[in-house]
Amino acid sequence: MTAFDDAYRHAKEVATWAMGHVQGLPLASTRRNRLAGAAYGLALEHHRAMTVLVEAMAYGSALTLIRPAVEGFARGYWLLYRANDAQLGEFVVGRHSPTLDRLLREIANEGAPGPQIGELQQLVQRLNALTHGAIEHLALRQSSSSVGPHYRTEDIAQGLEMATWVAKMAALDMVGGAANDVERATRMQQELEAQDQGRGPLIASRASATE
Repeated sequence: MTAFDDAYRHAKEVATWAMGHVQGLPLASTRRNRLAGAAYGLALEHHRAMTVLVEAMAYGSALTLIRPAVEGFARGYWLLYRANDAQLGEFVVGRHSPTLDRLLREIANEGAPGPQIGELQQLVQRLNALTHGAIEHLALRQSSSSVGPHYRTEDIAQGLEMATWVAKMAALDMVGGAANDVERATRMQQELEAQDQGRGPLIASRASATE
């Protein structure tokens, strides 16, 4: 199995696993938790859409979704843990919406327990280029003799791996944070660890998916 095949298989597996845990999940009733849950859910949807686009060989469109997936996760984390009440109120009425770079800087600078996303900060410029069709992306769609997709399988695999990491973190914190179900989030982490150790496919446990 190639790195591309493995990344694609794992992305589809994680998308199914995440859906099994978060679909119909009751969130804590606060505005903060509902907004964070909505942002995490959007990140998960972008990741799932990437697997559909890759299957259709629409690789450029799949790569453009990495940035929105990262931003959905980062915004959910910011809404849940970092935004104060005034910022939350301004966000709701459209007067305060931090950029992705600022979201990642604020979260990374906290040094608090939680997803380790500081390394994503260095990738913001490339993610922007992929999403907005800058030269870094257009260069992947031409050669000296023709115009058309020239994506390397390793680039697509890396994009899938990044979005899959985001999906794992978004699902874990949607359950453990936005829904405040720490017990289920712990089981989810154990499922991920078991899969990483090669103990079979990643499947949401029946108890986790139906409680």
